[in-house]
Amino acid sequence: MSNDKMTENIDVEKSKEADTPVNTESAAENKSANREKPHKGRKFNARSFKRGTMSVVLTVVFIAAVVVVNVIVGLISERFDTTADLTDSGIYSLEENTEKYLAEQLTSDVSFTVLTPETEFESRNTAYKQVNELLKKMEMASSHISLNYLDLNQNPNYTSQFKSETLSTDYIVVESAVTGRHRIISPMEYFLFNEEYLYYYGRQVVEGSNIEQAAVSAMMYVSNEDLVRVAFTEGYGEQDSSALQTLLTRNGYEVEQLNLTTTGEIDGDIDFVVMFAPSMDVDNEHLAKLDRFLDNGGAFGKNLLYFASAEQPQTPNIEEFLNDWGMSVGYSVVGQSDMNYLISQYTAYAHLQQICDTPYAGSAYGSQLYYYGANMRPIMQIWGDDSRGGVEQKVLIQTYDNAFLFPLDIDGEFNVDTAESGVFSDAVAAYRVHSTTQEISTVAAFGSYQMADAGFMSMSNGSNADFFINVFNYISGKEDSITIKSKSFSNVTFDMNVQTSTVLGIVLCIVVPIVVVVLGIVIWVRRRHR
Repeated sequence: MSNDKMTENIDVEKSKEADTPVNTESAAENKSANREKPHKGRKFNARSFKRGTMSVVLTVVFIAAVVVVNVIVGLISERFDTTADLTDSGIYSLEENTEKYLAEQLTSDVSFTVLTPETEFESRNTAYKQVNELLKKMEMASSHISLNYLDLNQNPNYTSQFKSETLSTDYIVVESAVTGRHRIISPMEYFLFNEEYLYYYGRQVVEGSNIEQAAVSAMMYVSNEDLVRVAFTEGYGEQDSSALQTLLTRNGYEVEQLNLTTTGEIDGDIDFVVMFAPSMDVDNEHLAKLDRFLDNGGAFGKNLLYFASAEQPQTPNIEEFLNDWGMSVGYSVVGQSDMNYLISQYTAYAHLQQICDTPYAGSAYGSQLYYYGANMRPIMQIWGDDSRGGVEQKVLIQTYDNAFLFPLDIDGEFNVDTAESGVFSDAVAAYRVHSTTQEISTVAAFGSYQMADAGFMSMSNGSNADFFINVFNYISGKEDSITIKSKSFSNVTFDMNVQTSTVLGIVLCIVVPIVVVVLGIVIWVRRRHR
């Protein structure tokens, strides 16, 4: 082919290409598609994906760990006491006697029902919070205690099972399914109130807590399958015995009243009769009831405690009754001429006494606490140290040296220098032992009811309350009674010794900041080198 021919063909082809229309839109799409389509050799960024995934995993694990720790801490705090009482007087801590009772003596299940929702009960004030804290500590200390809260507004039928008793918000019901008994504790019982403030201003001001006493007393009462019954006589102008009754009630005794002038025979299930300083002589007919009670059909096992008074007139019938047990109450008052033993410098007739070493005294003997007495009449042993008719005697309380007797029927001047002086007995126990069964009937005579009044038995350095509980315990064979002190809210401070404060200072001011700084540096360095 000639060159001219070849040139012509080439021109024709170019002319065809020039005459053919170009689809610019399709070309643009193809170009775009080619640009967006990844190259086959481009790799996925695994490092970024790993970091993101790890962050998510760590976050989930951390949240799960926090939840688990909170659950574990919650379970532990419900079962064990994880709180710390920083008050100097320990108002949020259980007394040693309470812990001992819960650990060793409470052997059957009891339930506490607070008749107020817990959040509402605790939020009233600090005093209610203290009560609730100690209730929860008791529940933690014993597997036999269950603590519940109940809203009376949402459970109106709850009170129907206590028809003859008063129930209201903030009351606490203690029950035992074993014995079927219950006891209701009101705020008046588990709080201590300032009596002077109430008297002068007519308002109740809480100054302390009795919740441990009230709770333990209730548990002892409802769980004891063999209650000891104590009947206080009335009808002969007896003195106020409420302090002694309260002490016995708090230690699990069942206290009741007995009117000798109206009752027939004394209930044989009663264990003790207490005649608390009658202001008049007792009829022989009624004293005969006491004789039959103590004899118990020849079985013995019954007891009488008699308290005298310096305000009494002469009581020949009571004297004759006591004479049969080898005792007589002197018609005089015991004074003390030694100033070292006087309770008050203004009177010689209120003075300290000696507790004698007998099984009746128990731990009160040698306790280094004082035994108080006032306006006491001497208890004479008319047979001396002899025993008659199977009656034995033990002196329970006596004066220190240099005591003297002031005759109640004195006519004329009294000269202490010429008065009868020495050591006098102020409490004597006489008892008969059954020859076969070894059951014992006891008559104990005390020279003054003031030994068991509220003033002396509440003395923090006194042993009067312990002594009387030990007397009742020993005679009845009861072993689970305890004495628990009240907690005062006055002058409560948070106390911390030097060693503890130093340790906390080092931890909070040095250790914690250093740990935070070190962790920050470690995290910064690791991220820097990634």
